Formats: sequence, C-alpha cells, structure tokens
Amino acid sequence: MLASTGIKGLFAYRALRKMNGHSAKPTQNKGNLVTSSALSNATTPPSVATIMGSAYAISKMTDSPKIQRFLLKSTLSVSVAGLLNAGLKRLIGRKRPRAESGPEFKGPALKDKFNSMPSGHACAVAAVAGSIPRTSGPLLLASAAGLAATAVIGRSRTKRDAHHLSDVLVGSCLGFGVAYAVSKLEKPVEAKVEDQKQSTSLTNRFK
Repeated sequence: MLASTGIKGLFAYRALRKMNGHSAKPTQNKGNLVTSSALSNATTPPSVATIMGSAYAISKMTDSPKIQRFLLKSTLSVSVAGLLNAGLKRLIGRKRPRAESGPEFKGPALKDKFNSMPSGHACAVAAVAGSIPRTSGPLLLASAAGLAATAVIGRSRTKRDAHHLSDVLVGSCLGFGVAYAVSKLEKPVEAKVEDQKQSTSLTNRFK
C-alpha cells in the first residue's frame, strides 16, 4: 500500500511538472499562488502541525469520530515526520539550489543553505495526505486530492529554488512512510481501547 501511494505521488508530481513545463519565466511566476511566500509559510511542518492540531481540538466539540481520528493521526504524523526531517536535513547537509557558494554536500550543518535534503514542506503535506483513509469513493477522491497537493507543494519548492526534485521525492516518501507507520500503530491501540470499553460495560451490567 505504501509503495503504491508513493508511486501515485511521483506520477502526480511528474504530471504537474509536464503540464507546467511550458509556463512563463520564473520572474513572471513570482506572483503565482504556487510560488508565493504565503503558501511556503503555511506549509512548513510546524505550521501544518499547528493547523491540524487546532482542527483536531475544534473537532472534539463535534460528534465525528472518523474526522477526529483523521485529524489526530495527521497531527501525530506531521509532528513526527517534521522532527525526523529536521534531523535528516542537518545530518545530510545538502546545498540548496539557490545557494551561491560552497560544496554540494557539507555533511552535518546548521546553516539554512545546506538544509536542502529532504524537503520539509513536501514531508508535512505528504504526512497529511497519507493519513487520509482510502476505504470508499469520497475518501479515495480526498486521498487523490492529498496526493495532488503534495505534488503542488513539491513544484512550489523546486520553482522557488529551495529544493532539488530528489529532495521533494525523499521528503514525500518520509511523510507517507510516517503516516503509514502511525496508521499501523493506531490499530492495536484502538483494539485495546475497544476491549476495555466492552469489559467496563460488562462489569457495569453485573453490578
């Protein structure tokens, strides 16, 4: 399942790249939403984690357990993926495309110009997309939209000269991988909670 999701994400990105291959020059695209600073700021791992966490807190006031579960999984996935991504960036030390000087790879580095691999933005959006269940028609469409969003963010990061294509692909795979792991870990926890509920219910009946 994880492999197929990653392949779909790659296909979506390549399709978008082809469609926009003959677009206007980068100088003319700076005002576009895809390359805007607003989109860049809103899709950093901390921003996405905050958005999903706030949505989860609001959802607790509603009677929508499925939505609550998705938002909780998304928040956890983005948080974990963001931390892993930040650590990898500093360990790998790859130079960003927009950096003017220095070696291609520096190794462990804290300077932003050597924090290219992997892409944190692609990682965060992929973590959310990977948390969407794919069990029915509407959810399949939502999942496809999530994959498309990951592709758009990937294009945004490469168009802004913040990342190489490989940075985006590795970041996306990391996000999808963490979402998949969180989803797998959630199942035994849910089963245990359900067992405890049933056990409590039976105990209360016989009191």
